[in-house]
Amino acid sequence: MPSLTPTERSAEATSAAMHDGLIAGGITLIPSTAAVYLAMRNQKFLRVTNWQSRTAIAIMPPLFMFGLTAEMKLSHSMEEMARQSDHSRQVSEWAEKVHEENKQAIRRMETDTVLEKKLHAMYKQSVENSGVRIVPGDSLAFHHKVANFWQENPFKILAGIGVPTVFYIFRGRSDQKHLQLQSKLMHTRVFGQFAVISMLLGLMGFKTYMDSHGKYITQREADLRVEDMKKMRADLLRRIEFDKQVSARRDQMLKHEKISKDVEEEESSSSGGDDEVKKEEEASDAAGLNESVAIKDA
Repeated sequence: MPSLTPTERSAEATSAAMHDGLIAGGITLIPSTAAVYLAMRNQKFLRVTNWQSRTAIAIMPPLFMFGLTAEMKLSHSMEEMARQSDHSRQVSEWAEKVHEENKQAIRRMETDTVLEKKLHAMYKQSVENSGVRIVPGDSLAFHHKVANFWQENPFKILAGIGVPTVFYIFRGRSDQKHLQLQSKLMHTRVFGQFAVISMLLGLMGFKTYMDSHGKYITQREADLRVEDMKKMRADLLRRIEFDKQVSARRDQMLKHEKISKDVEEEESSSSGGDDEVKKEEEASDAAGLNESVAIKDA
């Protein structure tokens, strides 16, 4: 069963990118090697090149296609995982908001089991409405895989079919000995351009159909997405509870600090009043002493 951890999902995306890159490189290696093989029949080509340059001409296009395909696949996989994560998080937040708004009514009318079933059905419906078509079972049929690959990689299919088609057209023109090389190239360009444009229209038309109806996923993948949403909801509830505890603790600390400050102010004011009373008593004693001294002198 596939894991939902970010590390293993990232490793899965990297593995898929490597797989697609190797396939694209292998497909490109066939025409590049064939082109070098045909070019070696030309003596001029043999004179101006050596075995290192011929090897480079044969392997550089496959390496380029490997890097380009792997990078595009990795970028697409990461974007798709980000979209799934954002969708799951938004649905969880929305479901929690609805749950909070109707909590009192739900408590009176439904039990926790019914609530969990209702949330599960809500998550399942959100997955079904997220632009996918769910296929029963644990694996996709061959035509489903082809349709998904077609949707994600239309230009790879175009390159894989178009390049051999152009070579086939050129080979057919080469059999006509009465034509010069310029005429052969011109015929190849015209017929090849027509064939490639026709393929492009067909490929992009099917891609548009898949984009509008959604890619195929298995029931197990849909269930994994639902479980992912449940985990995100649980994480959201834990974060909300933690924030509440932090807020309550902060309020308690502020309240305690305010009480301590009020007590200190009361103690300071009471000590200030005692000092004033003491000063008044000392002044009164001094005044009485002065009066007694004055009476004695008189």
